[in-house]
Amino acid sequence: MRISRIRLENWRNFRSLSLPIAQRAFIIGPNASGKSNLLDAFRFLKAIADPEGGLQRGSPPEVVYRRCDAYMHVSGQT
Repeated sequence: MRISRIRLENWRNFRSLSLPIAQRAFIIGPNASGKSNLLDAFRFLKAIADPEGGLQRGSPPEVVYRRCDAYMHVSGQT
């Protein structure tokens, strides 16, 4: 599946973000603008999609965000 859009609400420093994703994307910006936090969202998705258990295996990775009001929606094409 190719991810074509990601929507984040209350994820780290993003209060609300809807980002279309092209086949090739470059993430640029000043320090402390959220580049790493955006990549953390993809690391989180990778961890929960792991066929060997992802976040259930061992200790959870640092990317896990512990706010109960965080929301992530991903849309894609197969």
